[in-house]
This record gives sequence, C-alpha cells and structure tokens, in this order.
Amino acid sequence: MAAEPRAKLSRRGLAWALEGIVIAHLTVARVAEGLGVAWNTANDAVLAQGTRVLIEDPNRFDGVRVLGVDEHVWRLQASLQGVARRSPSGMA
Repeated sequence: MAAEPRAKLSRRGLAWALEGIVIAHLTVARVAEGLGVAWNTANDAVLAQGTRVLIEDPNRFDGVRVLGVDEHVWRLQASLQGVARRSPSGMA
C-alpha cells in the first residue's frame, strides 16, 4: 500500500499504528519506534486518521442502543471545566 500524497507514513504503516494503539494498547512512543519515525510524526498521523475514520463517520453509532459513561472521567472533565455537580454521580 502506497502512502497518500505528501504523507509521512504508508497506508499499511498507518493501519498498523491505529491497530496497535486501539487494539493492542501500544503507546505512541512504541508505535513511532516500530515505524522508525518521530513521536510527533506518529501522533499527528494517528490523530488525523482516527478523526477521519472514527469521529467524522456519521454512521459510527448505527446499531448502538446504549452508551456507557465512565463516571470518574466525567467528574474530572466537569471539575476541570467548572461544571457544578447536579447529582450524586455528577452526570445528570
């Protein structure tokens, strides 16, 4: 698989990086080392591709009936953003 024009990683390298981070829980540092690129290069490529294939996919929630929320993360984000707790769990 060739790289996209002006891309620093091949399509296959980028697919390996995403799989490593999302499925194998590798760090960006480990992915960068495996690809032989700088941390910033790997991180920028993974964030851009992840945005394209996950966040910008309008059908990403098709078939989803229930979403779970990690209460700890929600409270942390709320406290960082100055959001008052409205319930014992801080979510409602």
